[in-house]
Amino acid sequence: MKVVIAPREGWEWQPSNPSLPEHRMTSAVTWQIPVGRDRAFLHTMPAALDYAIGGWQYTTAIRAYSGRPVLFTNALAVSGNPKLDSPTFDRWFDTSMFAAQPAFTPRTNPVFYEGLNGPGAWFVDMTMTKSIPIGHYRLEARVEAYNALNHMVWDQPDTTFGGGNFGKVTRKRTDAYGREIQIGVRFVF
Repeated sequence: MKVVIAPREGWEWQPSNPSLPEHRMTSAVTWQIPVGRDRAFLHTMPAALDYAIGGWQYTTAIRAYSGRPVLFTNALAVSGNPKLDSPTFDRWFDTSMFAAQPAFTPRTNPVFYEGLNGPGAWFVDMTMTKSIPIGHYRLEARVEAYNALNHMVWDQPDTTFGGGNFGKVTRKRTDAYGREIQIGVRFVF
């Protein structure tokens, strides 16, 4: 989403929230595992065994995010759009288009270049749940794995002009975590 700014000299188009990705796709699938009482397989198993292995439900969710816009906050001399068609972690944008400006020179380069976004991210989350009836009450068991495949989430490329990593993606995002597993039991009355 973009914010439209009235056309005045020195004004430009900018992303409405540069910390958010431009696109997000989410999908989820739930499968009732066909094992246990009232299921297709092993429906005659003893109650104690059914409490342990029967009646589980598996859910997986996949989240994919496009990259966030790359922002240039320093005043630089830029000759064109530095977006590359096939960026790599070693060269995310065309660094040869940037040059230092003399001190106290008014800013002329845009903060954001159309189509120049950082690395995207994707996650696979998995959940196993089971509900065990106990009279009029029930016990719910859950095992959840977030970022179950332990996918690395890369941060934005370095935009510090003159630094050794200018234009490179070298670090992981601090707001994204590796695999997290959570186990829970809840008594519903």
